[in-house]
Amino acid sequence: MGVQVKRIWLMQDEPEVIPAVSTLTEKHEVVLITGGLGPTSDDLTREAISEAAGISLVFDSVLWEDLKSRYGLSKAEANRKQAMVPEGFQVLPNANGTAPGIWGTVDGCLVAALPGPPRELVPLFQDLLRPVLFEQLQLTPQVETEVSCFLIPEAMLEDACLKIGGNLDGVQWRTRFQAHRISLYLVGGSTQQREEFIDKLQQNFGEALVRRGDNEAAALLLETLKQSEAQLVSVESCTGGMIGTLVTNIPGSSEGYWGGFITYDNQAKQSAVGVSRSTLDTSGAVSEAAVLEMAEGALDRSTADVSLAVSGIAGPSGGTIEKPVGTVWIAVSRWTNQQVIHSEAFHFTFGSRRDIVRRRAAVAALLLTEIMVRKPESLDMVQHWHYS
Repeated sequence: MGVQVKRIWLMQDEPEVIPAVSTLTEKHEVVLITGGLGPTSDDLTREAISEAAGISLVFDSVLWEDLKSRYGLSKAEANRKQAMVPEGFQVLPNANGTAPGIWGTVDGCLVAALPGPPRELVPLFQDLLRPVLFEQLQLTPQVETEVSCFLIPEAMLEDACLKIGGNLDGVQWRTRFQAHRISLYLVGGSTQQREEFIDKLQQNFGEALVRRGDNEAAALLLETLKQSEAQLVSVESCTGGMIGTLVTNIPGSSEGYWGGFITYDNQAKQSAVGVSRSTLDTSGAVSEAAVLEMAEGALDRSTADVSLAVSGIAGPSGGTIEKPVGTVWIAVSRWTNQQVIHSEAFHFTFGSRRDIVRRRAAVAALLLTEIMVRKPESLDMVQHWHYS
């Protein structure tokens, strides 16, 4: 937004918060506070703001009636505290929790307080407080282009941006690391320059891993399945249901998702999706042969049109010289006029970071499946993905 952050201060829910807020408002033009807006006695943000401003806390009866109607709080007197607002401050309604946000000025300093839980904090900031900050601080919004980058190490993405940006004067970038992707934000330059920047990133990493907009891999797959009028079935071993979770986190996912099998043990692979004992004895559970049979077996045992299967070694133990920790096999099968199946080995080299291996395996499986449905002729490009 063009505002320089001068200080980040982490405090406990203790009375020391009250004088600290006074100190901050004396030294800065903007103070944003997160947390401390709950109903308990150690939630002191409202008191800290009123003390700093030298104003009273006022009971907002309209806000209280709204909280009661939405959450049935009439029997919890402690929640009345959440309807107390520093006199003259504005309320930011919280659609995801009981603690509303507030904002106002203290001796010329703009002060805003938001609830701490991310699922409440993020939408309140993005949808309600951000416009207030632009207006009150008279900021000029920057035109921003968002890009979703999958399976690309942060340092490798930065190297590519430095190289591309050196030839595109005026385009700047920032990144935000998220659980299943890196969000890249481009600002400055012309629209054409920012689009050229994205084109060059796609040339470097592949168009499957660099997507325009705010995207999750599961959402991309579901949209492709919807357009193709196809349904997916999943078979998971090392990811243990993570793929199914990512898909079903999206409202309306039942339209494109038949369901899934979690076949963690070898006996489950045999009984649930028909992997043969001889395959497991000869090639092992983490093998091309095993995931091919898992994918085919899932199609045979469901009414789905597309299946994906994942089996790997997430660590920190279980690896061998031939199959080190981070080895993951993924297979995707699709019924069209005839069955088409593709398999790929991935090597997620993150030492013993079990969580990263599992998350990357899930994302890779979702993207691989999306390509199979949308543009199967591009499957060969998977061999060039930068996912290590």
